[in-house]
Amino acid sequence: MISRFRPRCFPWTLLVLAVLPIMAACGANPGPKSYSELEFRSSLEWPEAEIETFSLDNGVRFFLVENHELPLVQVTVSIRSGEFQVPEGQEGLAELLAQVMRSGGTQQLPADDLNTLLEDRAAQLNVSMGFDSGEAGLNVLRKDLERLLPVFVDVLRDPALPEEKISLAKRQMMTDIARRNDNQDEVGFREFKRILYGPDTVYGRLKEFSTLSRLSRDDLLRFHRKTFQGANLMVGVTGDIQPEKLKPVLEELFSAFEPGRRTAMDFPPVDKPESQGWYFIDKPDVNQTMILLGHDGDYRTNPDYPALQVMNTLLSGGFSSRLFQNIRTRKGLAYSVFGNFGCNAFYPGMFFVGAKTKSARTLEAVKAMKHELAVLQKEGVGQEELNQARDQILNSLVFRYDKPEEVLERRLHYEYRDMDPDSFEELVQGIREVTPADIQRVAQKYLDLDRLQILLVGNRNELRSQLRTIEDLQEIDISLEQ
Repeated sequence: MISRFRPRCFPWTLLVLAVLPIMAACGANPGPKSYSELEFRSSLEWPEAEIETFSLDNGVRFFLVENHELPLVQVTVSIRSGEFQVPEGQEGLAELLAQVMRSGGTQQLPADDLNTLLEDRAAQLNVSMGFDSGEAGLNVLRKDLERLLPVFVDVLRDPALPEEKISLAKRQMMTDIARRNDNQDEVGFREFKRILYGPDTVYGRLKEFSTLSRLSRDDLLRFHRKTFQGANLMVGVTGDIQPEKLKPVLEELFSAFEPGRRTAMDFPPVDKPESQGWYFIDKPDVNQTMILLGHDGDYRTNPDYPALQVMNTLLSGGFSSRLFQNIRTRKGLAYSVFGNFGCNAFYPGMFFVGAKTKSARTLEAVKAMKHELAVLQKEGVGQEELNQARDQILNSLVFRYDKPEEVLERRLHYEYRDMDPDSFEELVQGIREVTPADIQRVAQKYLDLDRLQILLVGNRNELRSQLRTIEDLQEIDISLEQ
């Protein structure tokens, strides 16, 4: 006989009896009628980690943080160097060196053996070079640290730099050059930086086919010897470590670096444009315009830095920002809006606001963005809007530094720039103290609407009538060298 399941009917009386106490409890303590009545307790606390520091006689500095949550160790080496040190005519040298250091193995461990060793242990090793800093990293299981840490140091100190790997890296970099005009956003930001800093300055130089083809292994060796010296290295280690046991190992391995001379982070001054400029780049394969307008920013050590960051959030910090609400949502002028008031440590950052809009509405969008800047200068900001922007920054900072490795990263960031280790705490306090008057003051002081440089990256055929109305429009040629 087949047994059939029959669901039992739940008596409605029991349901009512069960719900009545809940309703009574709700009635005794009714919830808010609107989201505006919700109250939240502030719990802005930034995790900290105990950082043990020491130095070697050759100048290498160490920062160690214990974190036994997982059996992993992360080693980060900050290298005081970058593309800014490369002689004119050798653009791409620093990037090429970093690639071949990783891909080419060492004098003791050829490339294929190095790759096999890392893959067998699920380890990651990388080397990179940017404009004003370099970095190398090793991520490894705790049980493999003793075996792989000497290998990592060997990659940094004695790379093989074989000719075949140099040739391969050159071909890969030349492919990047050949495709560097494919993406509208990349073209826009690259050329806007060259407009603000000057295309022929150290800030605006580009690697080209010719500069890469001239680079030799001797060039890489010279740059390596100049850069990878004890005075230029900071080593951060975080994870499942015991500092008292790891310290002698680090001392032995990194003592092998020559002391050398600490790189002077001397950057040439930036020539600031004295009047407004209009620029255009023809991108025939797009049906929308990328707009960037702005000028030079400032330095990270500026006492107004906290207020500038709050101002930046008010203007372009997400869905609640003025640009998003007024340019995109209310006026429907843009697919995306963005912006930043950049403050660098060694040279001025960039201030810009931007948007991507239909070709037909390009100049209308430019006018609207300039209007938002003028309104901020003239009318300032209310307390409620300021509070929202300030809380947005503070809340995001909590999640940016909520792990020991991120706390260590923050410390290395400030140490590299010769800033006070308490700079983060000072920034947080400064943001908390920003007032509406501060926002209007920095908007009037640092946003110069008469010196805005305006770049349009779009389709000439769709923009022709609008371009005719712009006086002294300068067209930028982005064609590749032949």
